[in-house]
Amino acid sequence: MIDGRELKGNKTKEALLHATIALIAENGLEELSANSIAKKANVSKASVFHHFGSMETIQQEAFFLTDVLMSEALEQIYQTAKETESFADTMLKYFRFFIEEENKDYLNLINVQMQFVVKSSYDTEFEELIFGKDSAKTPFDFFEILVGDFYGDKLDENDLELVNDLIVIHINGFASFLISNADKEWLVSLWKENIKMIEIYIQSLIESN
Repeated sequence: MIDGRELKGNKTKEALLHATIALIAENGLEELSANSIAKKANVSKASVFHHFGSMETIQQEAFFLTDVLMSEALEQIYQTAKETESFADTMLKYFRFFIEEENKDYLNLINVQMQFVVKSSYDTEFEELIFGKDSAKTPFDFFEILVGDFYGDKLDENDLELVNDLIVIHINGFASFLISNADKEWLVSLWKENIKMIEIYIQSLIESN
């Protein structure tokens, strides 16, 4: 059983992680500091190091939390769509979800993840920090499940992996569009065309088997 002190500590830790994510989205990863996190979470600076030990650890945990929150959103959409929707319709629902105004907090998650990825591309120590430890749940893992559910009986394991890689490439390519002020309807139409390309590729794999 969790006592009151432990429960309070967990809430403080969660508040610090959400503050970290919000600050990275607002001001950029390079501007992040223990002082700014503590101020945003309305706690003392000492709390940051008490709960995480170092700035490196809180950044790592914040990155993992973005994965979990994104995966939970994707799972919720899928559970309401998988019984009646096609693969293309489900993929379109994901995209529309992330451009709706009431879901703008999720765009912040995409923004934060992109900043982590960009920094890790030129900072090898940071790359090891972020990607050296596997997250328990990632959006990319979820898309692998999605492809398997729709096409697992038609494609072999290698082809399923190829399709998942293709989807990940397209999603990464659209990430910068999603966090920009690009016209939403244009983005939707462009995403629809990308889904068609993915489906054509999947069909070619099915026919070659």
